[in-house]
Amino acid sequence: MSVMTTGRLLVGYSNAATHVSTTMEYLSSIRRHSRYEVSYLHVTDDAVVEVDLNQFDAVLNSYCARLCFPGYVNQAYVEALKGFRGVRLLAVQDEYHRTGAIRQAIREIGFHAVLTCVPPEQHDFVYPKEMFPDTEFVTVLTGYVPRALKAHGLRRIPLGQRPVAIGYRGRENAAYYGRLGFDKYEIGRRMREICLARGIAHDIETSEETRIYGDAWHDFLGQCRTTLGTESGSNVFDFDGSLETKYREMTTKRGGTVGYEDFCQYTDPLENEIQMGQISPRIFEAAAAGTPMILFSGRYSGIVAPDEHYIELKKDFSNIDQVLDRIKHIDTLEQVADRAHRHLIQSGNYDYSRFVEIVDALIDRNREGQARRACGSRRPARPLDQRMVVDPQPVLNEQPTPWPRDAIYHRYKQLYREHEALKREFANETGRLTREVQYLRSEFASETQRLIREVEALQSALASRSLIRLGRAFSH
Repeated sequence: MSVMTTGRLLVGYSNAATHVSTTMEYLSSIRRHSRYEVSYLHVTDDAVVEVDLNQFDAVLNSYCARLCFPGYVNQAYVEALKGFRGVRLLAVQDEYHRTGAIRQAIREIGFHAVLTCVPPEQHDFVYPKEMFPDTEFVTVLTGYVPRALKAHGLRRIPLGQRPVAIGYRGRENAAYYGRLGFDKYEIGRRMREICLARGIAHDIETSEETRIYGDAWHDFLGQCRTTLGTESGSNVFDFDGSLETKYREMTTKRGGTVGYEDFCQYTDPLENEIQMGQISPRIFEAAAAGTPMILFSGRYSGIVAPDEHYIELKKDFSNIDQVLDRIKHIDTLEQVADRAHRHLIQSGNYDYSRFVEIVDALIDRNREGQARRACGSRRPARPLDQRMVVDPQPVLNEQPTPWPRDAIYHRYKQLYREHEALKREFANETGRLTREVQYLRSEFASETQRLIREVEALQSALASRSLIRLGRAFSH
């Protein structure tokens, strides 16, 4: 296949999501590695989007601009996508959640290609060909290895000098995600109990308040002799939203969270319809830090293998004694960590550059198809609007930017909106109070005059009575 000359690619994303380092790395990697000239446009959370998309050759709607939530993505942007003359791409994750809404958006907008986390052999289960005859589905990972992660791993501490035998941070997901969501909590809960009972040095937490982000997370991994992990994703597809609705009904009735054990009666029948267990960015992060992994049994996108790249822990903890015995042997741990590092990090097979190659190839292929359908004619190149390469002055009207913006910009816009709303509220309240004061003053003046007249009348009446009495007194 011939390679198309480079053009312009716009990435629609959510600025509210870039506080998550893996999301920012995902987005930034597209510009860093693409052959296309890449720009970014914030399209969610009340974004005001009035941009001519036909300045671009392709638009990629990122997974963080989730189309499954009504009203979350700017409607003007959605309508512009529908009429866009170039290549429309969609990246999706967590597609087991509100699957029906995702499928509807794909059909209505008419995406030419979808970057999905569904395994290739199971595309037809989620995206039947008869439903999407003109859309190509390409399986990708939820995350890849960024350049910065490789550099960070060079500073790793030898395993024998790490103070924490087992480290982990996890949390319990909503019960309607099924067993894989529950595993993230359960592996930490059970292992923490075991470490406490056996006096094993550990740092394991499963609450939202103890989460660790950014560089602090990489530093934490560097202090751990081993770390825990589970598959990412969910095998439970909620096509019509009925599971989520049932869960909301139960939480409302109980007045609190419904646990997995109480909800699994609804998810268990769906667990074996598809196998979605994916490798998560955390596994790449652990490999880069040279930290051996203790992982629940699973498929992990078919990328890592037990005993070769990680220590396998059965989900019923039946082999816990063997696992704990293995982590005592530093030499064995180093061999596991080295194999994982070579396979996942050094090989370059899972770098973000590989992901972007897939994106570029999809755009090339679809542009060629469009060109053939147009009898070989190509849309003339348009000069790039210079406003796209400078920091946009309007606070609310979104314009494309050269890089995805830090979440602080989104927070600034939120505060600006709140400030403007408070100004309007203050002005309205000031007007109301002014009118009230004026009314009270008017009423007070009228009442004062009335009281004065009453006093004067009373005084006159009293004076008259006094004169009458005085006259009577003199007459006697």
